[in-house]
Amino acid sequence: MKKLNNKILAGVLLGLAAIFVLSKVFRSSRLQSNMKAQLVQIDTAVVTKLTLDADAPNGKQVELIRDQKKWIAKMDNRTAPTEQGAVSNALASFVQMKPLRLITRKKEKWQEYSVADTNTHVKIWKGEELLADVHIGRIGYNQSSDGQFNPSSVFSYVRLANEDEVYAVEGFLQSTYNRSFDDWRDKAFLRLKKDMITDVRFDYPADSSFVLSKKDKRWWINNEVADSLKVNAYLSQLEYKNAAAFADEFTNTAKGDVTISIQGASGVLATVSAWKRPTDWVLQSSWQPSIYFSSYNTGLAKSLFEPRKNFLLKK
Repeated sequence: MKKLNNKILAGVLLGLAAIFVLSKVFRSSRLQSNMKAQLVQIDTAVVTKLTLDADAPNGKQVELIRDQKKWIAKMDNRTAPTEQGAVSNALASFVQMKPLRLITRKKEKWQEYSVADTNTHVKIWKGEELLADVHIGRIGYNQSSDGQFNPSSVFSYVRLANEDEVYAVEGFLQSTYNRSFDDWRDKAFLRLKKDMITDVRFDYPADSSFVLSKKDKRWWINNEVADSLKVNAYLSQLEYKNAAAFADEFTNTAKGDVTISIQGASGVLATVSAWKRPTDWVLQSSWQPSIYFSSYNTGLAKSLFEPRKNFLLKK
């Protein structure tokens, strides 16, 4: 009798194990068979606008609008050129948005993956035609077997609007779409070729002005030889100089308190002007003459308006 009971118990256990395995197989098969091969299919060449609602308290909608071959960022009544390549990269992420796996179909799980209606929301338009409508959620990552973090293992949770399914897709999409108006803006301050520069004229208050001049392949300040390493380090930053903060509220009513004129063999290559305020400097360059930048917490003014002594050879 005892042997019979053991056989029955073993049979029951085997049956339960078989049911568990079969349920996992069929469930996985059902999920994978219903998973989309491509979440979004768009021709980026025909896109005319993106609307973005960032996942931020009191955030305002940002529109990215195609203006012929350029993109313009718009929020309320403010408009500004976008950073070069920023919108193209954002659109490329949509083209590459292929699901790795289906995470859930349960609406009550949306908040857990940050894909609810109040989270980051991206719409892509061709004129008045809506091409794509996606909620971008938080990131996740697959831990490697050795427990180390691998950037290639990062994925994002996404959900198509008006659908329940939440998918995992490759990449860190929050950094691409969850951005403020200023984040999208063109932050270029100067773009110069160092080898073309022959003179840098620093126009400062009182008698502190001076000129850096290149003569016979050496740099000079008046009749004194300048430290070539320091001059080259200064000029190198001018090749690709960005500014991080904007001063849209500023109105230019007079010549800058300090100015820099950067010249080459053909004449003036670029100019920089700055106005002192109680807590910062406002700067403007000829690269984007209609845009004013703030130096507050950025070090922008300090990096540009060097004193004469910083270029001299130490004796």
